[in-house]
Amino acid sequence: MANVGIRQEDLAVPLKRGRWLVVLKSPIFIVVSILLSILVYTQLPANVDYEPRATLAISTGAIALWVLEPIPFSMTAILILILLPVSGAVSMDLVLSGFASPAIFLILAGMMLACGLDQTLLGKRLAFQLLYWFGEKRGGILAGIILIPQIMAIFIPAAAVRTTMLLPIVFSVFSILGIEKGNVQGKKFMLGAAIGCNVSGTGILPAAIGNVVTVDLINYYLKQHITYMDWLILSLPLWLILIPVSWWVLNRTFPMEEKVPKGLKKEMKRLIVELGPITAQEKRTLLILTLVFLMWAMEDITGWPPVIPTFIGVLLMATPGIKIANWEKLLDIKFGPLILLAVTLSLGRALFETGAIKHISQWLENDYTLYLFSQPALSVLTVAILTQLIHKVTSNVSTAVIATVPVVISLAQHAGQSSSPLLLGFTAGITCLFGFLFVVETIPNVMVQQTGWVTQRDFIKPGLCLTIITTVLTYVLALTWWPWLGYL
Repeated sequence: MANVGIRQEDLAVPLKRGRWLVVLKSPIFIVVSILLSILVYTQLPANVDYEPRATLAISTGAIALWVLEPIPFSMTAILILILLPVSGAVSMDLVLSGFASPAIFLILAGMMLACGLDQTLLGKRLAFQLLYWFGEKRGGILAGIILIPQIMAIFIPAAAVRTTMLLPIVFSVFSILGIEKGNVQGKKFMLGAAIGCNVSGTGILPAAIGNVVTVDLINYYLKQHITYMDWLILSLPLWLILIPVSWWVLNRTFPMEEKVPKGLKKEMKRLIVELGPITAQEKRTLLILTLVFLMWAMEDITGWPPVIPTFIGVLLMATPGIKIANWEKLLDIKFGPLILLAVTLSLGRALFETGAIKHISQWLENDYTLYLFSQPALSVLTVAILTQLIHKVTSNVSTAVIATVPVVISLAQHAGQSSSPLLLGFTAGITCLFGFLFVVETIPNVMVQQTGWVTQRDFIKPGLCLTIITTVLTYVLALTWWPWLGYL
């Protein structure tokens, strides 16, 4: 009855217009990216040699493509892979150097480990158990939704994978409680999933691609090795604080009279019973994951980078006699993120080797910049705010890292003893993880928004609060915790 008086041809007009907008948008954005690249190439000062000039032009066009998204991220990465050597800007060996980085194999091994875990019931068992413990407490469901990805992050790299595993569980909760689309409680829980998955990458080195890129850049530019335990110790206070703070912010920005849910605990108990007692396969999986975690933590003793323990865990999962996962299924992973990461690392190295980063830091080096980098307190605040602003227009975390960390390190080096390149590089890298305000800032945000349960408008209030809070917390830690650890 709602469509009485509305003809099909009337609906077709806006649909056609919308389709044409989508069709036209991609070519326009591609043209814009090409024009930006040409503009950079032609307008750079005459004293810039061809190699850094071409590298900067290609990098500008690539970043524009990553921001505007007319083509998939990995397609842009392949384009860089072609253009840099074909243009003669850098050698083929340098372009492919990112593919030889331990960071690539760490993410590859981590994805395989996550695939093996996904072939067991451990993920579901964990989620159901947390909701059983917290579900009938006031605010407990939101707490459970935020906590689930934090525990997953210890063993499962890539926030996208954790979000994929979490969303079906959230929908099960909606079904049990009778929450419908448009409900304030449903929006709060969905945002809890997005924010929880974003925060979950903070403390564990392999848990976010941005972490891995940051460590690789610090190692390449400063020749300083950041271990798994280094990253954990540096970021642990921030991670632990952000978990309850995220819960508090969502409850404050989505105020509602929340009755203690009845029946959820009983339903979770039923689902746990349905899974049956923990199996021998799950016990072996837990043992392997614990072993991997211990080997990660013992990097300073063994000298093994995180990639080696991760691959050991993968091999154990598929070893006959243990047989937790099928080897062929472990190889069934998506290579798009790996290509993107490898080319991003290569691009960072190309910017350094051609001298492009040196030119950028020289252009930025003036009395005002030197003043901002003149003392640790001011430089940390400058880097944290600048990184947040860049991340707001950069929809890919690794792109935000490559756009900020090298420049920040170079500026810190030029500022002399007044600024620590390592401290500021780490500040920029960890700040890139926190994309709460806009949907396009992180993959979990996009995945949650695409469910149709939340809109960009729903992100604004909690996102603004968390952006300010994370900036303040990072600033405080950079002036207290990190110097105490000897990183100033």
